[in-house]
Amino acid sequence: KLEPGCAFGTGTHQTTQLCMKAMEKYLKKGDELADIGTGSGILAICGMKLGASSAYGCDNDETVIDVAKENAVKNDVKCTFELNTADKISHQFDFVCANILHFVLAEIMPDLKNILKPEGLMSLSGILDEKKQMVVDAYEREGLTLVEEIHQDQWTSFVVKK
Repeated sequence: KLEPGCAFGTGTHQTTQLCMKAMEKYLKKGDELADIGTGSGILAICGMKLGASSAYGCDNDETVIDVAKENAVKNDVKCTFELNTADKISHQFDFVCANILHFVLAEIMPDLKNILKPEGLMSLSGILDEKKQMVVDAYEREGLTLVEEIHQDQWTSFVVKK
């Protein structure tokens, strides 16, 4: 079982912990993983430690991409991190993590769906309970189906599938 911080030595935000719970339960060995809005790279790195065959992380902030690359080296895992956004990705993944604010999730939901393989799973996190309906409406509009709703304090995370 993964501990919050995943060898980084600091605690993680509750929404990251929610994504980690979803990965621990649903990520299968050999899955290709994408971490959209990767930040420190913790979800991509933890995905590799859980047995993903590959992990791709992207963010729109060059500084955090450099941090994510350093963290992968410190954790002795191979991940690909790029300055990129979901709308520019052409590859499809078995498991997609998006730990991003609710309004961004809702806005990019069509792009997230496009990078998810058929029968793939996606963890959507970064959602305050009172804002979750916006994300529900977005994934339902895209024809995605709820697999599980995970809660921690005032935060919600959804696991959805195509």
